Amino acid sequence: MDALSVAKAPPVMLAASLLAQRLLTRGAATPATTSVLGATVAVAGIAVAAAGIREIRSAGTTLDPMRPGDATQVVRRGIFRYSRNPIYLGDALLLAGYAIHRRDPLALLPAVGFVGAIDLLQIPAEEEALLGRFGSTYGEYVATVRRWF
Repeated sequence: MDALSVAKAPPVMLAASLLAQRLLTRGAATPATTSVLGATVAVAGIAVAAAGIREIRSAGTTLDPMRPGDATQVVRRGIFRYSRNPIYLGDALLLAGYAIHRRDPLALLPAVGFVGAIDLLQIPAEEEALLGRFGSTYGEYVATVRRWF
């Protein structure tokens, strides 16, 4: 895998976004109320992502976002009834929670950048691979369940 592919991997983009939030908001004040609110949003994000991971694993299909063509089935149960991308949604909530915790508008920039990059680069590639692999089964899923929430 080349360096660009690694950099585009969703877990790498998430880690880079968290690091960017930290670097952009060095020294930002974090009062207890803001930290609690941020932690609540972040924990909700972790729970949403974990629910998506659990459903994919229980379905016995691939969790590798760089190889969506290896999927063995369309997962439509659990949290996937409400979001086609609960792991990315959870990641976005985690970033939003950390931005709230940092209490600095600059912390929102990496969160917005992450969502934009995932929505423009990663999700369309996954959808194309899944539509090619599962055809109308995946097409019906796309027609009935929203991309994010």
